Amino acid sequence: MTDALQITRDGGVVTLTMNEPASRNALSDAMREGLSSAMQDLSVDADLQAVILTGSGGVFCAGGDLKKMLANHKAGLVTGAEDILPRMKYLHRWITLLRDLQVPVIVAVDGPAYGAGLGLALTGDIILASERASFNASFCKVGAVPDGNLFYSLPRMIGLQRARELFYTGRTVHAEEAQRLGICMEVLAVDDLLPRAQAIARMMCDTSRTAFAMTKAISARSMELDSNALLELEAQAQAICLSSTYHKDAIDRFTKKQPPRFDFR
Repeated sequence: MTDALQITRDGGVVTLTMNEPASRNALSDAMREGLSSAMQDLSVDADLQAVILTGSGGVFCAGGDLKKMLANHKAGLVTGAEDILPRMKYLHRWITLLRDLQVPVIVAVDGPAYGAGLGLALTGDIILASERASFNASFCKVGAVPDGNLFYSLPRMIGLQRARELFYTGRTVHAEEAQRLGICMEVLAVDDLLPRAQAIARMMCDTSRTAFAMTKAISARSMELDSNALLELEAQAQAICLSSTYHKDAIDRFTKKQPPRFDFR
């Protein structure tokens, strides 16, 4: 745990809470370091079953630390692209680890998810929003291109035309519209947001970790590969899953009319 990022654990469920509300949980150096360290640890955590990512103080994440960026320019620390590329590569390393975690990632967005904060939110498998949540690909307002993997995630989530409209206008999308567009799955009262995320995470703990990891990995490539390539991945994954202990236990329970271990409600 760092001051910028709080990490709590309940069994196999880890909750990451961005905790610099004074800066609207911007991706400060401390926040980036906290997230990078957490992703390295979680990516090799054999007991991990689900992750919840959220923010504190009624804010998810305001994106890049613009005050620090300005200070770097004034201090002459940014003279060309070569000064920016290492920071982008650092961002990409830990956000890729988050994206590729082999367990469910539930994102609970309360308040603004702007800029790179929007990219961070869209790394989740399930995105929940509070009634006061808002989303904004605000990069055009500061003469930048979208980052945080948004060129990949947003068009796949809402379609290319709508993604371009949000990239080009930098307009704010509030919770109800975000749900209609498909950016978030559910909109909840503020007090219900985290309990709902926790309930989903607990339910996911009873899944087959092997089956979930393979489903996540293959579905992530479903818009890149052709049908035959996906069928091949499907066959390989199913061969592993249908010979697993979890599957044998599940069908045994079914034939004995016992409730399944996993019951998503």
